Amino acid sequence: MKQLITLATAIFVATSALTAQVMPTIVGQGFTKSLIGIEVDGNGKIWLTEQGSGNNDGAITVLNPDGTTSPFMAGLASALTPSGELSGPVRTIQLAGDKVLVVMGEGVQSSMEALLIVDKSGWTPSAPLPFTAVEQTIKIGDFTHAQGAMNSNPYNLTWDAAGDMYIADAGGNSIVKRKAATGELSQFASFPPFPNPLPFGPPVVDPVPTDIVTKPDGSGFYVCQLTGFPFVDSVANVYNLDNSGNYSVWQSGFTLLTDMGFDPADGNLCVLQLSRFGPVDTTFGFYPGAGSVIKIWPDGSREVIAESFIGLCPSFCFDAVGDLYVSDLFGFVYKYDLVTGTEEANLNTIKVTASPNPFSERVDIGFELESPASVRANIYDLNGRLIKAFSGQKMAAGKQVLTWEASAALPGTYIYHLLVEGRLASGMLEVSR
Repeated sequence: MKQLITLATAIFVATSALTAQVMPTIVGQGFTKSLIGIEVDGNGKIWLTEQGSGNNDGAITVLNPDGTTSPFMAGLASALTPSGELSGPVRTIQLAGDKVLVVMGEGVQSSMEALLIVDKSGWTPSAPLPFTAVEQTIKIGDFTHAQGAMNSNPYNLTWDAAGDMYIADAGGNSIVKRKAATGELSQFASFPPFPNPLPFGPPVVDPVPTDIVTKPDGSGFYVCQLTGFPFVDSVANVYNLDNSGNYSVWQSGFTLLTDMGFDPADGNLCVLQLSRFGPVDTTFGFYPGAGSVIKIWPDGSREVIAESFIGLCPSFCFDAVGDLYVSDLFGFVYKYDLVTGTEEANLNTIKVTASPNPFSERVDIGFELESPASVRANIYDLNGRLIKAFSGQKMAAGKQVLTWEASAALPGTYIYHLLVEGRLASGMLEVSR
C-alpha cells in the first residue's frame, strides 16, 4: 500500500441519520488539512498533526486545555503522489531535552520518509517555529529503498530499554531498527504479503504494519497492521515480536488497525480499528463511523471502549489519567471520559438530506432543528481538503437549508460535515457533469 492517506477515499452515505448510545465531547475542530496524529503531552496539551493539502502546508498545532490553539510548525512538506494520494507529516512524539520528533510520511522531498528532531526550546505559542529548528533528519526511506522496497512510509515508532528505536514502515512492510549509540539502521523484521482471498484486486495483499509498541516487561514488542487493498475484513493481526526480530500472531481477526496504546488506568493494550471496507451504493469505500478502540484483556477477551465515531479516525492516545482522545481525518478532536465514566447524553437524531444528489451546479443540504441552534458546515474533497466552509451562524427552529454553489468544483465525490450544537452528521455529495 503506497500511502496510508488512501484511507481518505471514504465514501459516505448521501443521507445521514445520526444516532448513538454514547458520544464523545468534541474538544477541537477546524483542523481541515487531513488531521492524522494526536498526542497529549505532560501538561495536558494536545499535539495535532495535519498532513496538509499537498501544497507544502503540513502543520503541527497545539490545542491548549482552554480550547485555544498555538501553531507549532507550518509549511511542512506536503505533496500529492502521481496517484493523487496525500503525503506529509504524520505525528509528533515528545522527547527529553525540549525536543519533538516529527514522523514524515511517504514522499520524494528531502524531509519526507524521515524522522525530524526539532528543538522546541525557542518556541513561543504566538508563532510557528521555522524549519531551521530541525536539528536532525533521520532518513528512513533511503534505507528502506536500499533494501529493495519500492515504497517507504514511516508511520509510528517506539524505543527499547537501551534507547534503540524501532520504526513501523508501512510502505516498506517492515520494522526498521536504529541503534542509539551509532545511528546505524537495520531491518529488524519484514512482513510478507499474503494471498488475497477475494475474487477482485491484486493476487496478494500488503501487510502494512502501522504501529509498534514496547511490551511493559521488556520482552519484545507488539505490532499491528492495516492490511492493504482490498481491505479485507477480519484479517488484521497484532503480532508478538521478540527482541531478536522473530514474530508470531498474538491476536487475530481485526480489521484495518492503525494505532495502539496502553491504557494507563490498567496497563492493558488497546487498538484502533479505522473502519470497514465494503459496498456502498454499488461503489466501494470505507464505512463512516465503523471504527472503534478495543481493549485486549490478559485472557485475550476484548472490550470496545470507544466507538460511534463520525468519520474516519486514524489515531488515538490517552492522557496521564486515562481519558481517551481520538483524531478525525476531517478535522475534529474527540475526548472520551473513561475515568469518571460520565456518559454524554444520547444524540438527538439529525436527519440530513442532500438534493439533488448527484448534481451538476448546486445542492441543497436540508435539516430540521428542534430549537434555535448554532450551525456550522464544511465540505471536503476525498483527501480531506476543505473546499467550502459555511461560517457558524445561529439558526431558528424548523427546517433549514444550506446551499453549495459548486459550479467551480471538479466532478467527483465530496464529503459534508454538519455540526449542530456539538452533534455531527456527515454524508456524501456527488458532482456529476
